[in-house]
Order: sequence, then C-alpha cells, then structure tokens
Amino acid sequence: MDAFQLHGTTLDSLRRVERPEPRPGPGQVRIRVAAASVNYRDYALATGRYQADLPRPFVPLSDGVGRIDALGAGVAGWAVGERVLGHYTTAWLDGPFRSANHLSKLGGPLDGWLARWIVLPADAIARVPAALDDASAATLPVSGLTAWSALRTLELAPGASVLVQGSGSVSLTALQLAAARGLDVIATSGDAAKAQRLRELGARAVIDYRNTPDLAAAVRGLTGGRGVDGIVDVVGGPQFLNLLNAAVDNAHIAVIGFLDSMNVDGNLIGPIMARQLNIHGVSVGSLRDLRAFLDEVDARGIAPVVGERFAFERGADAIASIADRRGFGKPVVLFD
Repeated sequence: MDAFQLHGTTLDSLRRVERPEPRPGPGQVRIRVAAASVNYRDYALATGRYQADLPRPFVPLSDGVGRIDALGAGVAGWAVGERVLGHYTTAWLDGPFRSANHLSKLGGPLDGWLARWIVLPADAIARVPAALDDASAATLPVSGLTAWSALRTLELAPGASVLVQGSGSVSLTALQLAAARGLDVIATSGDAAKAQRLRELGARAVIDYRNTPDLAAAVRGLTGGRGVDGIVDVVGGPQFLNLLNAAVDNAHIAVIGFLDSMNVDGNLIGPIMARQLNIHGVSVGSLRDLRAFLDEVDARGIAPVVGERFAFERGADAIASIADRRGFGKPVVLFD
C-alpha cells in the first residue's frame, strides 16, 4: 500500500513508503481513501511544534473521506460502497471528554488518512451528506466539528454577537455556522481580499488586525461599546489578554488554537474573575457530536470552503502549505 509516514519532527522526516495492504479485523471496516485534508495540528506535529513526544512513525492527517471496500467480521449496519468520514478521536463515541481519548486520535498517535487505505472501527465512522463532494467532506471531521462544538459551548442565541479570528478552517466553519444561525459575526483578517470573502460568508464587519493597534477597542466600537457575547479564539499567545477586553461581562470564550503560542504572560486571572468571564477549552467532539454537526451542515446547505488541492504524491507539500497561511480554505489532498 502506498502511504506517507512521519518519522521525526521535521517535514523532511515525512517519507513515502510501501506498506502491506491492510485487512479489517472483527468490528472494523476498510476504507479506500478518496480525499484527506490538512489541519494546523498536522503541520505542528510534522515540525515539532506540538506533541514532539508522540511515538513515531505514523501516517499523518486526521481528516478524510472514502468508500468502504471491506467489512470485518461482525460488522452490521454498514455496506461496501458507502461513502463515510472517520471520527478523529475514535474512542470518543458519546458523553464528556476523557483524557484517555487522546490515545485514539487519527494522524498521531494512530495512523491517519495519508495512505491509500485506512482501517477504522465500524463504530467510529459517519455517513457523508450526499450534497458534499469528497474534497468538501474531507474538511469537516476535525476543524469543522471543533467550530460546531465551540459554538455549542458559547450558548449564543440568535442576534448575539461573536468574534472569529482570521480565515483558518475552524474560523471559517464557525463563521458559516454562526451566520446561518442568525448570529452577528465580527471577523478579523490582515488581507483585504480575504476580508471581502469573509463578508460574503456572512461577517457583518471585518477588522484589519494588522493595522488596528487595539483590537478590543475596535470590537467595542462595532458593538456600541459593549463588546461581543462570544469569542472563538484560535490564536492564543499574548494577544489573549487584550482579547478579554473585547468581551462583554459574563461572555463565553472558546479557547481552541495556538497559532501564536500556548504561552500567556500577564494578569489573566484578574479580568476573568472581575468580569465573570467564562473560558472553555474546546477540541473537536464525540462521534455523536460529529453526526449532529453533519446533520446541521446538510440541513442548512453549508458549503465547506476548500482551499488548495494537491495530488496524493504531493502530500508533503500539502502539509507544508499551512506555514504560509496565504490560502483561503483548507488544503485538501485528492487521491486518484
């Protein structure tokens, strides 16, 4: 089987290899991969920025779609030929998150989707909405579900305001879902062309963060001085302190990413306590959540934003493309 494996903590350690064709065991299905997408996590793992201690080698990429082409013993409710997505955290089927679930993640430590086939538990897959092509569907299981879970955590009613940052895949899906739910969305971007596309997707206003010295003041200016009811934070780092000032008292903030860093220096506890801010760590969701998210995508006719498309043999280039952040939409690897 043709596959890529990540052997170390540099992009150069990603190697194309030949592996035995996998066979599904009891309770498993084998999926012929049609498309896979790249998350920031994939890039961070491949460059040692995140979880450098994960055992290697493993097949990267946590998101993918394909058709079942073999069933293991005892599998019921699925048929050869069905188009399915894999759930990223394969052991998290329902209920609250447990730390042990980290061991069941695809694309590290478990083998992911950058291979011709993937074998998954039959109880860790979901059917693809018929309206979505393979490239669109492949973008959803990690960043899409994370955005859906973040908005659920924020508990915002129609008409409430929410801030999303940039044009990464989590932020784009959060923007699309929020706009479809009738929320007042404010976005940020340092690129005029991207800002226009964010408006087209439903943002009422877009703040140019590169030329705005005080982002919080700009947000308050757009909300009559009160601040936003919710924030989907994908940046992290030192900007998080100022971000708190963009929120109304009692606001909910979903902490998702670390595009800047994981370190925050300064008086973090004071404003959280004084203004009764609610900080939530969010990372994907359960299989039940994934299926609910896919139902909403289907019901609302949401079209995921697909970015640059790469052929399978350019899998390493697809992962590397995350570094420049110039594209709009999620990079996707298409299999022939």
